[in-house]
Amino acid sequence: MTYKVSSGWEEKELQDIIICNPEEHIEKGSIVKQVNLDKLEPCHKFINGFEEVEYTGGGSKFRNCDVLFPKISSALTRKKTALVTILDPDEVGVGSNWYMVLRAVPQVTDPDFLYYLAITPWFRELALRALEGSSRSQYINLPVFLKSKFLIPPYEEQRSIAKSLSAIDLKIQKNNEVCQRLESILKRLFRTWFIDFNFPNDHNAPYKQNDGSFHDNGRGDIPDGWTEGCLSDLGEIVAGGTPSKKISANYTSEGGIPWITPKDLSQSKLKFIARGAANITQKGFDSSNATLLPTGSVLFSSRAPIGYIAIAANELTTNQGFRSIIPKEGIGSAYLYYLLLNKTEEITNMASGSTFQEISGAELKKLRVIIPDSRILELFQTKTDYLTRYQKNLEKENQLLIAIRDHLLPLVMSGEL
Repeated sequence: MTYKVSSGWEEKELQDIIICNPEEHIEKGSIVKQVNLDKLEPCHKFINGFEEVEYTGGGSKFRNCDVLFPKISSALTRKKTALVTILDPDEVGVGSNWYMVLRAVPQVTDPDFLYYLAITPWFRELALRALEGSSRSQYINLPVFLKSKFLIPPYEEQRSIAKSLSAIDLKIQKNNEVCQRLESILKRLFRTWFIDFNFPNDHNAPYKQNDGSFHDNGRGDIPDGWTEGCLSDLGEIVAGGTPSKKISANYTSEGGIPWITPKDLSQSKLKFIARGAANITQKGFDSSNATLLPTGSVLFSSRAPIGYIAIAANELTTNQGFRSIIPKEGIGSAYLYYLLLNKTEEITNMASGSTFQEISGAELKKLRVIIPDSRILELFQTKTDYLTRYQKNLEKENQLLIAIRDHLLPLVMSGEL
């Protein structure tokens, strides 16, 4: 670990600038906000929600301005770290034992600065070096880790550094909030039109509420002009493929053809996906069963686990863990996306397998669906197009902001900038 020494900065041990796992008391039986590891998103400063539960004892305890930092190897490599901001004044929250709580020493360490220190490459590098235990379950050796040394600027300079980086994270958070509100609107619109059948009639009034006509399709009443069919009537269902990993020329770290795995979606909350952790070369593509999917294809993970869904932001490929749907003409990506979202439980119940549950392409093609008339599908696409494009642009902007922040981080946190 090497970085530039800045004037006025002092080398200090971690134990001198933080309080690790501070003692807090919570009465058993009281209702508390609980934050598990799944509420910490990779590369995001703020916590993504919480659960209110009855406290039964144990767990990590924290207050606002504390930093939650993972102490197991899998979460460390996924960059799950967050600053607590979800509690009321003097409220204590509780969470997983899989992360440690870092609290800033008053007037010695600024809480925001401590968060940015915790996400620097060298902080994570030293945490990884302090791991011990079996390869499957490695935890940080705290006494060893707390002896790690870091260059720390004076308190006021810490605040200045944190303020500049916080401006980026606040913008990311605002974008996320807008995306979530748009998603709520889109989900509600889909349910209103295609579950409750209150889509606009010819007079732009809710169809069902205004005595719209229905017919029995054998499984229930559906609007006149609508039919029942299979998922394959709405789009072409295709599998993915994996080039041989024994041939290094099949993969490339830069450029190449985007190649998505279910793990990419498990580590990302993005609705639109452009690239995953790996790309394949043309040679890898030609030697595998991977299919080049057009922009707007809907990716659906068919195993390990079933039900991750995303929309292709550009041309890409997937591994065999997906059954992707290329929408037919007149069937928009948004309609297919929300249809699959609403059908995920039913699809999961159709799955089979002894080692892990999987839904085959043949079974997915036979999934029974209601097919609206073309006018309603076209209108839904028109109504949702602007909202989904706005979501896509906000997600793209956030990826750029994260890249900018991560580029600036080591520069400002080392005093070089």
